[in-house]
Amino acid sequence: MKKYFALPLMAAVCLTAGAQDFDNSPTVNIEKNDMKFTVGARMMGDVAYYHSDFTNLKSGASLTDARIRTSFTYRDWYFYADFGFGGGKFSQKNIFAQWSKENSVGGVNSIKAGYYNDPGSMARNTSLGSYHFISRPGSTMALGLGRELGITYKFRNNMWFAQQGIFTDNSYNEQSVGFGGVSLSGRWLVRPINTEDMTFHIGANFSWTHLGGGEVTNNIMKKTLTLGQPMETYVDGNEDMVSAVLPWANNVVNVGAEVLFRVPKFFARGEFLYKHLTKKRDSYSLFEDAQNNIDAWGTYEAWLAANPLRNNNFYGGYIEVGYQIFGKGYRYNNADAVLGGLDGKALEVVARWNYTGLNDVVDGEYYDVSRDQYYPDGYKADWPYNSSSVGGGNVNSFTIGVNFAFNKYVQVMADYTYNRLSRDKLPFDRDIHALQGRLQFTF
Repeated sequence: MKKYFALPLMAAVCLTAGAQDFDNSPTVNIEKNDMKFTVGARMMGDVAYYHSDFTNLKSGASLTDARIRTSFTYRDWYFYADFGFGGGKFSQKNIFAQWSKENSVGGVNSIKAGYYNDPGSMARNTSLGSYHFISRPGSTMALGLGRELGITYKFRNNMWFAQQGIFTDNSYNEQSVGFGGVSLSGRWLVRPINTEDMTFHIGANFSWTHLGGGEVTNNIMKKTLTLGQPMETYVDGNEDMVSAVLPWANNVVNVGAEVLFRVPKFFARGEFLYKHLTKKRDSYSLFEDAQNNIDAWGTYEAWLAANPLRNNNFYGGYIEVGYQIFGKGYRYNNADAVLGGLDGKALEVVARWNYTGLNDVVDGEYYDVSRDQYYPDGYKADWPYNSSSVGGGNVNSFTIGVNFAFNKYVQVMADYTYNRLSRDKLPFDRDIHALQGRLQFTF
């Protein structure tokens, strides 16, 4: 009796919680007529040692991810949800419902709605449990898009893959004031080679976002976009070294390109990401507000000259390669157009180069560390008051790793990463080393 009560209850939970598709087939399956219910879990425990020139990162250990995952299938409908407990905090991950139908020529049409990853980046749409490195590339964390509420349409067959949709800019409409924002996004691929033993795909992605939310001071709305990444590690996951705070943000355009090649014993993949940010503000109201204090400006033109506003551009990318010494060989997930994880007992070596560029500095400007301020004329001065330069930092990261899977459930990973940082705000931080290990259980 308890079993028949639990089944509809768990299915209902699937409709109200959060997720990412299973890395491996779940262990617990309950099937009855046209219904199928599954339960899975994942745990990642990391240990890391850091060495840097000046600013210390916090070496140690952390339970970086722990999840309970559920799914419910009924005919053409699929529901999926998971709950996260990593870092000692409860978090809701993905939750979605999906309808899929095969057409008469072998393609599959799908409509997906809920809270899940934006279709933009290949790396962001690959489950971390299936990833071949301890961390995703830094560029995809700084410049890529994450989970949002939305709806997408996807078509796929053996050669073509297309997914596009509309999303809210803020998760669950959680903006403080104003319009919640909207995002249009898509990812499109062609797979000229796609067989059991070899895959080659090439594609592009695009998104446009009108940012929502913000804060209001003296009836003036100010929207701020923050970009950043940790040093490709999760034990000390702060983004202080590579980050940019961008006030007066308005619209964002993301453009990306990707390529993937796979054979049973080798893979290579990479992405290029470009982000263009437009800004907007009520300059005249800000000028009038400035007239009411000791720093009053004589004319509106003088205020504009001292407070320049311009759009910003950032870019990054990565290249990853892997070689499987022994095991079943690398797999390709045709439904999501991503590389699968290790399947069963296997040993592999991997390497990656990543570049993240969050500097957008005007040529010839001078940076004063004591004031954390750029100056347009190449020297410190009281006027003009502000600069349009952004010094979020550029970083090149080089990673080598070894991964061993005991079976499809248990895997150990070891990575060494060298980060070469260039940021005016941190002149003494150039070389940052990270030695990391992970024990991963996936059920």
